[in-house]
Amino acid sequence: MYTGLIATRYATALADFAAANGEERAVYDDVRRLIAAYGEDVSVRAALYSPVLPAAAKQALLRQALDGKVSPTFDRFIELVLRHHREKYLHFMLHSYVGVYKRRHGIVEAVLTTATPVSDESAERIAAMAQMRTHSRDVELHRTVDPSLVGGFVFRMEDLLVDASLSRQLGILRRQFGNNRNRIV
Repeated sequence: MYTGLIATRYATALADFAAANGEERAVYDDVRRLIAAYGEDVSVRAALYSPVLPAAAKQALLRQALDGKVSPTFDRFIELVLRHHREKYLHFMLHSYVGVYKRRHGIVEAVLTTATPVSDESAERIAAMAQMRTHSRDVELHRTVDPSLVGGFVFRMEDLLVDASLSRQLGILRRQFGNNRNRIV
């Protein structure tokens, strides 16, 4: 069976189950923490994929990775995944759930890349402007720093890309003055 289809089905089922239990936000937080644990600790993934460890030990490991604070809905979901031997798809399910949650709650992701760190006040203003563009949907702004931009910023949200970086402007000037017709002699 197709990996994406399995992940989407399980993620949608988890979203429906969490909504029915009134634990959507708690499950969303648990999912994001487990995604972070996957990225930080390779041993979590290795132990989860191990055919030697029983399902109870794997579930205990995942609880430990989440500091023992797991919503009942997400705990039952993990139990279901392990019972059906779908742990190799769990990472995909988690990412699919984040997408399902964001679609259902109208959350839009935006990335602001700057040459130097931007203040919280400026980031909030940018998020508010992006929220106006999306007609009051929530905007989750991620900030990154890339010194190669030299100055300015790059803003990316859905199908919008605003590249106001100094490195881009310098590249345009290089290309323009690189042509023989535009050379200043």
